[in-house]
Amino acid sequence: MKASKVMIAGLITLMLAAGLAACSNDAGSNTGNSEGNAEPAASQTKTPTAASADPFGKYEEPVTIHLVRTLDPNAKFDQGKSIENNDFLDEIKKQFNIEVKYDWISAPSDWDQKISLAISSNNLPDAFVVNLTQLKSLEKFNLIGDLSGAFNDYGSDMLKKFYNSGGDILKKLVESDGKMMAIPAPVPKASGMSEMWIRQDWLDKLGLQTPKNIDELKNVAKAFVEQDPDGNGKKDTIGIVGPSKSGLLANTDGNLYGLDPIFAAYKSFPNYWLKDKDGKVVYGSTQPETKQALQTLSEMYKAGLIDKEMLVRDDSVQPILDNKAGIFFGPWWTGYVLSDVYKKSPAPDWQAYAYPQAADGKYYAHMSAPATSFMVVNKNFKHPEAALKIINLLLRDEAKWVETGLGKNPGTGGAYPLYTVYDNLDEIEVSYDTLHKYVKGEIGMDQVDFSSHKLLKDDMNAIKKLKKEPFDDYSINNWDLKGGGEMISTNLPRLVSIMVGDRPLSTDQNIEEVYSLYYGQTDTMASRWANLQKLEKETFAKIIMGGAPINSFDEFVEKWHKQGGDKILGEIAEISR
Repeated sequence: MKASKVMIAGLITLMLAAGLAACSNDAGSNTGNSEGNAEPAASQTKTPTAASADPFGKYEEPVTIHLVRTLDPNAKFDQGKSIENNDFLDEIKKQFNIEVKYDWISAPSDWDQKISLAISSNNLPDAFVVNLTQLKSLEKFNLIGDLSGAFNDYGSDMLKKFYNSGGDILKKLVESDGKMMAIPAPVPKASGMSEMWIRQDWLDKLGLQTPKNIDELKNVAKAFVEQDPDGNGKKDTIGIVGPSKSGLLANTDGNLYGLDPIFAAYKSFPNYWLKDKDGKVVYGSTQPETKQALQTLSEMYKAGLIDKEMLVRDDSVQPILDNKAGIFFGPWWTGYVLSDVYKKSPAPDWQAYAYPQAADGKYYAHMSAPATSFMVVNKNFKHPEAALKIINLLLRDEAKWVETGLGKNPGTGGAYPLYTVYDNLDEIEVSYDTLHKYVKGEIGMDQVDFSSHKLLKDDMNAIKKLKKEPFDDYSINNWDLKGGGEMISTNLPRLVSIMVGDRPLSTDQNIEEVYSLYYGQTDTMASRWANLQKLEKETFAKIIMGGAPINSFDEFVEKWHKQGGDKILGEIAEISR
């Protein structure tokens, strides 16, 4: 027994080295630890039948759940309160008769090492929150329990709404051989899509149409550079802004200032694991389509259509705030980035579109992982439903706690056990559709279910005060910029993000969503990925900026395969079966 445990620990350590980066900020702050190895397996434990199951039911006898977590050293609690003695733990005890015990608490900077040791030594918490790489490691070595029964019987309606909003793409992350191995915390899918943001007022001034494809994009960018759209009599404007020196040309998430949509117009998806037409796993960065995209980007950069200070600037937002840029690419939430420009007079009119399209007329949007945080339960814990109950209570009562000030210091994110943020995968699209109908008078507040849409009610109140006629035109001059007061800073950035930034994803019928086969890390990535990424970034930058010929792409592909890429492809193929 001891020998097998040591063997498992050694194997897991190898896997975890690849991807035990801390879970997202939300996930990393809530994980639990209990030594339950002698207890019956979670998937085999008899719990009350579905008929008697109650997502908010109280145990007759106390149930103890052992957790671990991080704690911000700067977190401040009300007098007499602590991470181990606070209002949230009292609420959990009162509602469920569940006692939460922390076996250890770490500083955020120590989290990776601590949770890595807990997993590799098979000294697991009763329930904890992990990232995707950790989840797959735990699955592989059979260390966590099947949550199918507990979720079906004890998951609240709200938790099930969040889960079902993700459809098959979310279920694929957590379901294995018909078993549900984790409770995912969905993130809005809109966050993974980059789109074109363009100065509509510049287009109007120069008599131009919104560019829909690469050729039209080139023509508009050229006009923005050469035809003095800001009217100052100088040739000092930028066509397309690119990433800063710390930014990325392409990424797997919403990539502010990246050039992802130009790559996608060639059906190129750098950093993505895909299947080719023969079903073989390939890496997007090494495909012929990426070479085509790099060739075009090199030509555009040479022609001055892309900012010459790309990958050199400290921050790409500056030329945008200075009214010197006409186009950039970014996600739906870019309205927040533009918040300062709404105070200018006249305010620049930035609009978002799902362009440039590919030759087939479709806009290929690379999507991020539908979830990055996952709640799992030790397979030896007798009461997996206890962890679900704790999540149920958070989802049901968090808004009420915020309103009443319960546990205000340091709040749910700083003190609630197993805390992470849950959202609907289509949250932003639902918000767009609801607000669009509401501001036009097609629906009223009494027709909206706010239970799983935490911010929607405030958004509806705000748009009613800020939006001017025509109600279906979200140009910047159709918002009350003078009479909006503080709401211009507090509410308008979010409303522009939704009504302008998410409009393409909500209304454009030509969008093709592209997901990666895997968003975590593999064993070989632990030792090879940093070097492979460095090779890729340097090669792409040199090709685009004229430091290397396009044929250097072929050399990059050959090196990539030889220096660990082939082995990683094999691992991805195994994981994605």
